[in-house]
Amino acid sequence: MRVLVTGVSGTIGSAVARALRGRGHTVVGTVTAPGRPVPEGVEPLVADLFDPSALSATAARVDAAVHAASSNDERAGELDGIVVESLLSAFQGTGKALVYTSGLWLHGDTGDEPATEVSPFAPPMVVAWRPALEQVLVDAAAERGVRTVRIRPGLVYGDGRGYVPMLLSPQEDADGTVIRHLGDGSNRWSVVHADDLGELYASAVESAPGGSVYLGTNEDSVLVRDAAKVVAARVGARIERWDPTAAQQYWSVLVEAFMLDQVAGSAKARADLGWVPSRPGLLEDLAAN
Repeated sequence: MRVLVTGVSGTIGSAVARALRGRGHTVVGTVTAPGRPVPEGVEPLVADLFDPSALSATAARVDAAVHAASSNDERAGELDGIVVESLLSAFQGTGKALVYTSGLWLHGDTGDEPATEVSPFAPPMVVAWRPALEQVLVDAAAERGVRTVRIRPGLVYGDGRGYVPMLLSPQEDADGTVIRHLGDGSNRWSVVHADDLGELYASAVESAPGGSVYLGTNEDSVLVRDAAKVVAARVGARIERWDPTAAQQYWSVLVEAFMLDQVAGSAKARADLGWVPSRPGLLEDLAAN
């Protein structure tokens, strides 16, 4: 298949592209500017995804699409809406696959009972717009002849990329090197290695049924303070609690999302698509990177 991947330079998009290429598919990937790095063998497409016509010509020449791009700011919902509607219009009546990147944050605090695809929504403000867009995709599978698939990843990590190493990056102050975690660090992050997630997306492109949704996460959640300890041990730093109110100066509305306590499983993806995460866990990855 010839597959369009938006945001192919990003953590998720690049992993998806590698997985698709590894299965013999051709990948066209959007980038924001010429010269942006892309995985080997990917055909780069410079595109302004806020332009509703940016993908029209390319969408007519591909067999499937994965939307993995994000503006990573307050315009993220706007961008997703534009891209989704553009691809739904281009794919209408064709049965082509459109795989959309949602997120586990939609389920809010889960407590000790692992979230599943049917768990209630309780999204933090930063993704409060996303349930409505997911419904658009569900409706499109039934009414517009597009094989839509929604994937809700946990926090994505791998090779030093993603939010986790950014949140736990070493800082220097008058007393030396410090690792700060939000609050007391007792909340749990449900996580997934980017390359495992890429394989899930590739399987979804190939065979997931229209209207389906999958959580993309390792089975084991990680205590935030345990992740901080691993990084601190690696770099020889002390650990401090970071007041969430103070952290909002740097992370704004994302603080609420980072402080969610989440446990989730991926039984549906394993059963339906044969997905088996096999990459190193978060703590092992942080120890190495």
